[in-house]
Amino acid sequence: MKLSLLYILFILIGLTPVKAQTVDVNTRCQHAYNDIIALRFDDARALINKEKVANPQNLYTTYLENSIDFLTLFMDENETYYNKIEDREDRRLDLLSKLPDNNPYKKYLQANINLQWAIAKLKFHNYFSSALGIRRSYLLLDKNRQQFPDFKPQQITLGVLHIIIGMIPDQYQWILSLVSMEGTVPQGEQELYNILDQADNDSSLQYLKPEILFYLGFTEMNLGLDETKKETLMIRLTPYTNHNLMLTFLNANMLARSGYNDKALQLLDSALLWKGYYPFYYLHYLKAEYRLRKLDTKAATDYRFYTMHYPGINFIKDAWRKTGWCYLIQGDTLGYRTMMKKVLHNGVTDVDADKEAQKEALSAKIPNVTLVRARLLFDGGYNAEARQVLANADTLGFTAEDKLEILYRLGRIEQKSNHFETAKSYYISTIEKGKNSTRYFAGNAALQLGNIFEMEQYYPLALKYYQICRNLHFNEYETSIKDKAKQGIKRIESRE
Repeated sequence: MKLSLLYILFILIGLTPVKAQTVDVNTRCQHAYNDIIALRFDDARALINKEKVANPQNLYTTYLENSIDFLTLFMDENETYYNKIEDREDRRLDLLSKLPDNNPYKKYLQANINLQWAIAKLKFHNYFSSALGIRRSYLLLDKNRQQFPDFKPQQITLGVLHIIIGMIPDQYQWILSLVSMEGTVPQGEQELYNILDQADNDSSLQYLKPEILFYLGFTEMNLGLDETKKETLMIRLTPYTNHNLMLTFLNANMLARSGYNDKALQLLDSALLWKGYYPFYYLHYLKAEYRLRKLDTKAATDYRFYTMHYPGINFIKDAWRKTGWCYLIQGDTLGYRTMMKKVLHNGVTDVDADKEAQKEALSAKIPNVTLVRARLLFDGGYNAEARQVLANADTLGFTAEDKLEILYRLGRIEQKSNHFETAKSYYISTIEKGKNSTRYFAGNAALQLGNIFEMEQYYPLALKYYQICRNLHFNEYETSIKDKAKQGIKRIESRE
């Protein structure tokens, strides 16, 4: 009797319909997605948990949870946490593999998760595994595009991938030849603009706009020459700057780099008071930067907050160095030297700012305070004030390197003031006098000349100076400066 009942029970279980795994980007999931992009992780998790109860077969929640992990790693750069959760990648990809092959979200979400973990691995120097992840993402999306050419969300990740491929530095180009990946920055950028236009006119794609705007803003800010495009994007970001911390960070950064330092500082002052957002400690570093560019030495408070609370490793050396500058511009050389000792014993030298801080600390030389003031004011967009500092400088005791920096800085000031002919003259002098220097002045002067001539559509001259930049030897900001020159060469060659 017991065996008969057990047999019947198994039969009934076998007849019970099991819901297939699916993807439903419903309103609740769209809201969770936008909460994640805004860095409201607790709100997003609450919505994800509700969705899991209501629709346990909906695997879009798997992607949402992965996005939270990715952004957490991206912001915190905490290797201990990375080691703790890295096994989640395979588990989530296994879950998504249960989706039917005729679902366009299957390969799309797998590609996105591969790409997110690939970027996270880059943060922790796992380059080979990162390259494999980018390759998997690329191949998955390529197949998905062939199978579902009208599936629009995949255009975002394709655009991002093409930008990443186009930005890969020379020393890693071998990766592309091994995995047969192709893409350029202009191609990826155009794909993102295309999907943004579609999202403007298709209500079903509206929820994707914050993510698209972030990628476009980041690309234009770092690689774009068209100031009109940047201004347009900053205007489009404005509606998000009262509730989206990630886009507020982007908008503040774009404003600061475009010379609107006061507006950028105002944005961050407000955003850092918001409640319910994941701690974004890098914003305290940026706030300190914007304050110091006004020669506000209270920036030291924000730098110290960053060094005390940030769980990652980047910009730590630079924060201590800039704290030292706060002392230096007040005439306190002892305070400056104390902070430079902190530089030597904290942080790493992965990013250019930290490399420069380490080099300054190792030199044990006190920088020329006049040039520090001029540089800070220029970085804040206070061009008239920076020009005045240099005009009033007593250069009697200046070294040859100090005088080279004056030429370079005057060129930057005139360029940002739209006095391009004067800027060209300063830049040409900088290249001539600094071509054998290990400092970055001649290299960036050549890059900026290339930018000016490209903007003026004098393409042979632009190409000439981009190539000069690539051929110069210097050891500050070299990778980023030469990569920008390489992008300029690609843009010009694509016109032929």
